[in-house]
Amino acid sequence: MQLPHVDPVGILRTPEGYTRSAPVSRRLRFFAAVVLVAFVSVMVTTTVVSLGQYCLTTDAANGADLPADFRGGP
Repeated sequence: MQLPHVDPVGILRTPEGYTRSAPVSRRLRFFAAVVLVAFVSVMVTTTVVSLGQYCLTTDAANGADLPADFRGGP
């Protein structure tokens, strides 16, 4: 029995007589979508929070709070 494959051009070739297995249930698709949305939400939220904290706590233009060694002068 041959399995479906994609040829070098990118076309899906399905052999004659090949039958697909049972389709994935709606419950499983819904659960997979929930997991994906949760993962993306956490990833975006943590990125925004960490960048926000970085941008709010750094000021490249103001060197008054830095020690003299780092300011480049007395």
